[in-house]
Amino acid sequence: MTRLSEVRGKDRALCFLYGASALIGSIVMGWMAVTFVVRNADAGALGVVENFLRDSTTNLATQFVYMDLVLTWAAVGAYMIVESRRFGIRHVWAYIVGAPAIALIVTYGLFMLVRQLKIAALRDAEGRIAVGERASAAEEFADRSALRPVSTLASR
Repeated sequence: MTRLSEVRGKDRALCFLYGASALIGSIVMGWMAVTFVVRNADAGALGVVENFLRDSTTNLATQFVYMDLVLTWAAVGAYMIVESRRFGIRHVWAYIVGAPAIALIVTYGLFMLVRQLKIAALRDAEGRIAVGERASAAEEFADRSALRPVSTLASR
């Protein structure tokens, strides 16, 4: 796979965008998770989870946001599966399962970063193939033995 240091242009900009969204998302969501755990620490580990589920489904507004996130997670998960098959991205399950454990913005940002690196690698490989084809065509044209009369080529 192509390394970020080897990526240029639009691919590099997109990689930085996806990486920044994952990094900022992990900082913000991590800070929020730690704050929630600290405020609910007296409830114990299981109590923290119970309190989170209760708080996230308390009223219609929180249920709306929670269900929107769950449905978005399902749609993004399907997209990740399709794109992982298309570009040969391994362990797509980790991005999908990691979303509720870490945060959707983090795992989606990381997935998109890996996807963009795969796209850049394919683009680079296609460029090398095209350059190689042009070079071999130029060599064949420059080869004097390839410049035969038409009647010689037709008899082959």
